[in-house]
Amino acid sequence: MLDISQFHGRLNDLDTHIQPSPNNYSIAAGEVGRYFADMYQQMLENAPAEEAAKIAKWVGEESREYTEETVWQIKGSAAPGAFSSDGRLKTLDYMGVNRSFIFSDPGIQGAAFANNELGLATMRHWNDFIIDFGKLNPNRLRSVAILNTHNIDVATKEAERVLKAGGRAFVLASSVPPGDASPAHANMDKLWHLIQEADATAILHAGGEHGFMASDSWAKGVDHLCFQPTDMTSEGEQVNTYIFSSMYYSPQNFLSTLLLGGVFERFPRLRFAVIELGALWLGPMATHLDQVAAIYNGRLSSALSMKPSEYIRRNIRVTPYRFEPVADYIERYGFEECYCYNSDFPHPEGGTRPMQEFVDHIDRLGQQHAEKFFVTNAEWVLPALS
Repeated sequence: MLDISQFHGRLNDLDTHIQPSPNNYSIAAGEVGRYFADMYQQMLENAPAEEAAKIAKWVGEESREYTEETVWQIKGSAAPGAFSSDGRLKTLDYMGVNRSFIFSDPGIQGAAFANNELGLATMRHWNDFIIDFGKLNPNRLRSVAILNTHNIDVATKEAERVLKAGGRAFVLASSVPPGDASPAHANMDKLWHLIQEADATAILHAGGEHGFMASDSWAKGVDHLCFQPTDMTSEGEQVNTYIFSSMYYSPQNFLSTLLLGGVFERFPRLRFAVIELGALWLGPMATHLDQVAAIYNGRLSSALSMKPSEYIRRNIRVTPYRFEPVADYIERYGFEECYCYNSDFPHPEGGTRPMQEFVDHIDRLGQQHAEKFFVTNAEWVLPALS
C-alpha cells in the first residue's frame, strides 16, 4: 500500500483556482467581474429553491477555518483560501502541498481570451491581480497569467510586462491560432524564447478550447448532452456531456503543431503543461505523431532531431482527472514522467478526496512511481524559484 504521508509538504499541485464571490469579482476581473456578480445574483433569484440553495453554497464568503471538513468538503468561494493569498497558503499547508499553480476561474479566463478590447482589458486586470496575489510567497503561489494571443505583438508585450513583475506561468487558448497562424510559426518564436529563458511555463487549460469546433450544434436537440444551467454542484464549470467528451481535440491539435513544427527542437528547455484536460489522449497522440514523423521523415528531418514522443517526455506534463486509471495508461504507453497530481481546488469537479483517488489508481505501480506522480514530475513545469 502506498504511503503518501511521506510526501506531505513536498506535494506539487498543478491545478488550483481563485474563486471570487459576487462581492469581490470586480477585484479579480474588473468590468467583466460585474457581469459575473450579476449573473450569480440572477441565478439565485430565478432558480428553483433547491437549486438556489446549491448555488448559495457555491458563492458564499471565504471560510477562515482549516479542517478536513472545510478544506476538502466546501467548494467555491466559501472554501478556505478561495480568494485570499494568506488563506491559500494555510490551505496548502493543511493539504501538504509545497507549490501550486493558481489559475483564474473559467469565466475570467474565457473573457480574457476574447478577441476584443474588453478581452485585452480583462487579461491585463487579471494579470495585475494574480501577480499581486502571489507576492506573499511567489515560490509556493505560482501565479498563472493569461495571454490573449489573437495579436502576437500584444501577447509578447504582455508577457514581457508580466515577467518583469515576477510572473512565471502563462495560460494560452488552445483554440486560437496565434496571430492567425500556426503556434509553430516563426512569429511566435520571440514569445517561446521569452518563456524559455525566464524558466517560465506555457500552459493549455480547460476552457481555452472554445471556438475550436466550427459549430456548437453537435449536442443541439439532445437534452442529456446539453447544459444543465443551474446544477452548480455537479457541473461547477458548466461542462456539458458533449464538451467533456471532445474538449481534448483542441489541445491535441495545438500540441501536434508545436511538436511537428519543431518548437521543442528550437526551444529545448521550453516548459509546457496541459492541465484539466485529462490524460487518456496522451499515449495515443504520441504513437500517432511518431507514425506521422516516420511517414514524412524526409520533410521533417531538418526540423526534428528526435521522435515527437521524445519531446513529449522531455518537455510536456499533463494532469489526469481523478477518476482516470493512470496505471493502465503507464503500463500501456509509458510516459510515467508526464503525469502529475492536481486537485482542481476549490472546484467541485476535483472531488473531496483527490489524493486518495489517485492513490487508488496508481497503488500497484509502487512508491517510486507515486513519488514521480505527486512530487517530482511536476517540478519540470513548476520549478523552484531561485
